[in-house]
Amino acid sequence: MGLREEIEAIARRHEVDLVGFARVPDIVLAYPPRPAEDLLPGARTAVVLAGALLWGALNCPRGTKGAIKDAQVAYSRLEHAAAAIGRFLEAQGFASYMPPASMPTDAYTHQGQTHYAAEWSHRQAAIAARLGVKGLNNLLITPEYGPRLRLSSMLTTAELEPTRRQLPDKLCTECLKCVEACPVGALNPDPKVQPRLTQPLCKNHYLRPYLDHTTWQTLKNLFTVPHFGATGIQYVMEGYYFSCAECQRVCPAGSLEKKRK
Repeated sequence: MGLREEIEAIARRHEVDLVGFARVPDIVLAYPPRPAEDLLPGARTAVVLAGALLWGALNCPRGTKGAIKDAQVAYSRLEHAAAAIGRFLEAQGFASYMPPASMPTDAYTHQGQTHYAAEWSHRQAAIAARLGVKGLNNLLITPEYGPRLRLSSMLTTAELEPTRRQLPDKLCTECLKCVEACPVGALNPDPKVQPRLTQPLCKNHYLRPYLDHTTWQTLKNLFTVPHFGATGIQYVMEGYYFSCAECQRVCPAGSLEKKRK
C-alpha cells in the first residue's frame, strides 16, 4: 500500500468523509497570503480532509446550538485524523505540520476594517485538491455535501500525487438563495464586486448576541437579557459561540432531499 492509500485508510478510520491531495504550488491563497514555506519549510503537498455536518443539526427549529456542537464534533474528527496522518508521515521520514482547523485565528486590518483569517486557507487547499469549488456564499461547495462540512489540512514534505477528479459543472448555480437568506446582507449578488462577502458584516453578526458590537452593549446584555450570564458562562466553558449558518442551510447543493431521490 502506497503513502496515499495509507493516508486515506487513516482518514477513513477517523470518519473523515472526503480526502484530497494538492501540490502546494497549485494552491492560490486567500488574503492575506501565507505561503506554505512560512509554516513548513520544504512543504510539497497539502492533504485536505473534509468532515460532513448533519443536515438535521443545521435545520433544527430550536436554533443553532445543536449545529455548533455538531461542528465541534466534525472538527474533532478532522483534527484527530490530521494528527494521526502527521505522525504516520513523520514515521516515514517526512516533516508535517497541521494548521489549526478552526480557532485560533489571526486578526488583520484591510482597507480600514478588521478581518479574521486562519494562518492557512483550508478552502483554497480543498479547491486545489478538487474536493469542490468556491460558492457565492464564500464557502467550499462539494458534490456530495454542498457547503455542509468542515475542513482541515496537513502540510507535508512528502511528494504525493494530487487528486484528479472531475467535478460537475456549475456546482454553485448562483441561485441567490444564500444572498436572500443572509440576515445582514453580507453577500453581494453582483459577480463584478470582489470580494462578494463583506466579512466584517458577517463576523459581527456571527458574534451576536453573546459578544455584542460594543463592550457597553455586552455589559448591558449581562444585566438586562434573561439568562444571558448563564448562557455566556456555558459558551466560555464549552467553546460555544453564536452561529448563523443560514447560507449553509439553504444551499440546494448536496441537499438531503436530492440524496433520497
